[in-house]
Amino acid sequence: MLISYKDIANELKIDIISNEALTLAKKYGYLPYIVQRYIDMLGLKDAEKLLEVFEYFKYAPAVLCNYLYTDCDKLVHKLEEMGFSLNRIPWCKYCYKVVSQPESPTLGATHEFLKGLYYVYRDSSSLVPPLILNPSENSYVLDMCAAPGGKTIHILLLVNDRGFVVANDISFRRSISLVSNLYRMGFKSYIVLNENATKLPNKINIKFDYILLDAPCSAEGAIMFDHSRKTKTSQQDLAKLVKREIELLYIATELVKPGGKIVYTTCSIAPEENEYVITKVLEHVDNIE
Repeated sequence: MLISYKDIANELKIDIISNEALTLAKKYGYLPYIVQRYIDMLGLKDAEKLLEVFEYFKYAPAVLCNYLYTDCDKLVHKLEEMGFSLNRIPWCKYCYKVVSQPESPTLGATHEFLKGLYYVYRDSSSLVPPLILNPSENSYVLDMCAAPGGKTIHILLLVNDRGFVVANDISFRRSISLVSNLYRMGFKSYIVLNENATKLPNKINIKFDYILLDAPCSAEGAIMFDHSRKTKTSQQDLAKLVKREIELLYIATELVKPGGKIVYTTCSIAPEENEYVITKVLEHVDNIE
């Protein structure tokens, strides 16, 4: 055990909640400790700005073109004929922001979608981790918590469907969606596992060149999509999540080849689930930068 739940809970506990945090928590509907953390990190003025942004932020879906099976310009033209308006994302030449869309069809109900010519993301942030991982052709790649498959799909595109990509997820139900999405996109260079990722070193005798760990988290960074996240994760729940995230990242260090690359990501903006997790793992691993 790297660190116990009790130690994590004690280290991360926020005991003192200011009157300002209580006021903002009541105004915007948050657990007070979350607001107190924002104030501690950003100061009162910028913390309230952040809370305001979360209330009214307008997100746009993103489309990833499966350029192995279609011409992206022709795909965009076809979607625009149906009434969609797309803008190319500057930092991902085969990806597009959906500016507007018709009432019918939806992005997930076109013939082009069903034929695997594109994949739809809730917003463009999900495109970033595979780009940072930047796997090369003919490499061994592990997506540790892969379902429903959006990041695995992007990885397979980046390696031009040439290599060995292992897509794992602990949830059998979500693994069904993972298999369905990968099959629909027409890829060949992958296998799907339905395993607890912390048990993988005992299940597979493979080391990987690249590992993506998009860890299960509080999804605090997705509050603009789901306002229930404002009150869903207590400090005790957060400590449990952090313990699991530390365990998963440590396992990633055991599965990566010497000189390999790990990208750790969450959809949380809580430093407890990001910087803290990485720091704790680095305290126990010597041969990693």
